[in-house]
Amino acid sequence: MTQDGQTPEQLESELREQVILLLKKSGWYQGRRIDISKYKERCSEQGIELFPAAAAFLEEYSGIDRVAHFKYMLNHLDGPARESEWHEYEFHFVPNAVEELNCQAEMHIITTAAQEDCYCLGLSGYYYPAVTAIGRSGKLYLLHDYEPTVRVFDHLLESMEHEVGELDMITSSLLEPNQIMVQTVYGPQLSPEKVPNPFQ
Repeated sequence: MTQDGQTPEQLESELREQVILLLKKSGWYQGRRIDISKYKERCSEQGIELFPAAAAFLEEYSGIDRVAHFKYMLNHLDGPARESEWHEYEFHFVPNAVEELNCQAEMHIITTAAQEDCYCLGLSGYYYPAVTAIGRSGKLYLLHDYEPTVRVFDHLLESMEHEVGELDMITSSLLEPNQIMVQTVYGPQLSPEKVPNPFQ
């Protein structure tokens, strides 16, 4: 039992529900299948093998918002817990991710650790997003620049649970619209910027 009386199983269930809400906030929904046939054609023309596991991932997750905003509780030893500012969970899945993100070295580390062909999806994660790749097996491989370990997951939800598992996320923040005003060098702007799906 935890301090608030929850069992580890209850905490796991609550975390899974929260990461599903975070994913839904970004535009994902159960059964989502986006037409990426034009991207498949481009890959074929360019000699890029888009194996089935990579294609299935992109059909389900490409084109969701690049970031999903959420809040969590900050616990202080010397005072009451308080709500954090808005934070971002990143889903930056892009075509030609290795070149666009300049992550050739990271992909070499990932494919060496994975011991299977991998397709680079882009970046995903909280705070310092990880280079994210998928193998022929369907396993996801994440590599952060602050640690040498390649993390392996069976599903995007599992990787999200790993990323935010230590945070006390505020569920109500996951139910709010995924658009906030942020200050930039160009003045206030809405985040995330709504852009077309780059895989269509």
